[in-house]
Amino acid sequence: MIPVQMAVFDLDGTLLEHGALTREAVHMLRALRQRGLLTVIATGRHRGTVPLRLKSARLIDYLICSNGAVVTPTKGAPLWEKTLSGAELKALMELGKGFDCRYAVSIGKWTYLSKQEPLRRRRTDGGSDTKKYFWRYYMYPLHSRILPSWTDYLARPDARAEKVVCTPGDPEAELAFRSAVAADGRFTATGSNQAAEITAKGISKGSALASLAQRLKVPKEAVTAFGNDDNDLSLKAYAGRFVAAKNSSPAALAAADQVADSIPATALQLCLGTDKKEGKPW
Repeated sequence: MIPVQMAVFDLDGTLLEHGALTREAVHMLRALRQRGLLTVIATGRHRGTVPLRLKSARLIDYLICSNGAVVTPTKGAPLWEKTLSGAELKALMELGKGFDCRYAVSIGKWTYLSKQEPLRRRRTDGGSDTKKYFWRYYMYPLHSRILPSWTDYLARPDARAEKVVCTPGDPEAELAFRSAVAADGRFTATGSNQAAEITAKGISKGSALASLAQRLKVPKEAVTAFGNDDNDLSLKAYAGRFVAAKNSSPAALAAADQVADSIPATALQLCLGTDKKEGKPW
């Protein structure tokens, strides 16, 4: 069996508990780094809302942000970025008119929102951290900029997007909207009953992980990925093992090779074969 060389973690509902980085998670990440493993964050968040501590090279080697649109080392310039152009963004919003969509557009460290058409709130079921804290993540005030309207933004020569969060007028229409976006052929659509998350065609956490692992010459069998939601499913195709947190979506639980009660403890066991408290072999 090939030893694990790279550990990949989703954030919300996986590595983070109720939006916070726990002491156990920090201990685990340090232990992996000390043993020479590569540690990677793969999140739907844009770079501005990744917790500052996880941008430290002491804990994390690389960040995959905006569902794979951006791959960057914790220190230095991004390795690559794949964004929606202004024309593609305009086409997406035209498509969304049939579903009365509202948008949050992420680029760099900012999320842009329209004062004229604000993102809708959604009731949450509390079933996972991703859903429970949906509003907090996409409306985080320190990283949001309010625009007069989307018309103004689309008129800018630099208009583009890493990821677009779309909320249809009717929550029940979200699946139909995602299907329409996928059928258009210019976009990748993921999401849940909370919102659709749109990136450029062919872009996902999994595609970004595959490119990064190839760049670093890490074979698929040496990659272990941890996630909890539908947008993490693409990681499974490019990892030797996919582990789902116990609070995961039904699709993630069904796809998982293993379900973990504790992500830090399971990561130590699978990657190092050690107990999280004692640091002894299992």
